[in-house]
Amino acid sequence: MNPESETLCVIIPCLDEEASIDAVVDEVLEHAPKLPTAVEIVLIDDGSTDGTRERMAAICAREPTCRMIVNDENVGLGASVQKAYRDLPEGTWVTVLPGDGELVFSVSLDNFMALRHDHDVILGYLQNPVIRTLGRRLASWAFTRVAATLYGFPWNYLNGLKMYKVEAFRSLEVVSGGHAYVAEMLAKAQLRNPCLRITQAPFVARGRPFGASKAIAPRAVLRALREVWSGARAVSAYRREVVRGRGPATAEPGR
Repeated sequence: MNPESETLCVIIPCLDEEASIDAVVDEVLEHAPKLPTAVEIVLIDDGSTDGTRERMAAICAREPTCRMIVNDENVGLGASVQKAYRDLPEGTWVTVLPGDGELVFSVSLDNFMALRHDHDVILGYLQNPVIRTLGRRLASWAFTRVAATLYGFPWNYLNGLKMYKVEAFRSLEVVSGGHAYVAEMLAKAQLRNPCLRITQAPFVARGRPFGASKAIAPRAVLRALREVWSGARAVSAYRREVVRGRGPATAEPGR
């Protein structure tokens, strides 16, 4: 694909991010002219109960590169992101940027862009983990180790910023929720296309300027474990379909 015709879709899913969404979008728009691709922004309100939806509507009204998807009820991160894939042309690059303002968009995307010509999926790992508390680092480490054990993944990190061709993941049915959907999606994508070109690049975090992460709350940890197990069962069933020849045909790597 001619670089001049490439598009990056920045998907920004939000649940009660009224305080931060304007700053997150402004950061993307400020850096967009410096990127070697065109940029569009898809804002997703996943059943927020604050003023997030109204803030998104105001942003879309003034910014022609922005559009929004509204979930009247909370459906989860994975289902929200997959919904956004439907309208994206083949060859579109995608990144999912949290609406809480925790990640530094400019530096992180530049790292990914440098690798895009030779890869289909670029997984991010945190360049400055000291920004996060010990509890959150331990939770991330444990989740990554569990996923690596279940799926044989060799990667350093799964739930950070990433960039990928939309066709790498589109049309995959993912049953797990929360951040567990990423591991399930990656496993199924590799089963569907063993030649998928995957690499890693660093991303940078600044910490959450508003609120606090709920990732290490006991209820959240238990839910994450249930979701990982649910995803692993779904991947096992999908593997049987692929191996027995009833699943999708092996595809060539994206170009």
